[in-house]
Amino acid sequence: MTYQNAERMTISLPPDIARYIKDYQQTHGLESRSEAFVKAVQALRERELAEQYTALARENDPERALFLEGNTDGLEPSDGSEWL
Repeated sequence: MTYQNAERMTISLPPDIARYIKDYQQTHGLESRSEAFVKAVQALRERELAEQYTALARENDPERALFLEGNTDGLEPSDGSEWL
């Protein structure tokens, strides 16, 4: 997948993480390692958003916070591994 108006960035990774990204790319038929990184960042973003929703609910209504635990905006609980 080519991203229009993509911003280039160079990163350094420990060898085991670099191998994992390369293996993930090949196993899942992704066009590039960048595509694997995009999936990882999306998973992190979704996780953070779910945590923020839960924190906000606790501040405003502790009873509603119990409802939102693991059930924020229809998102399934996740550790992000399905994106990697």
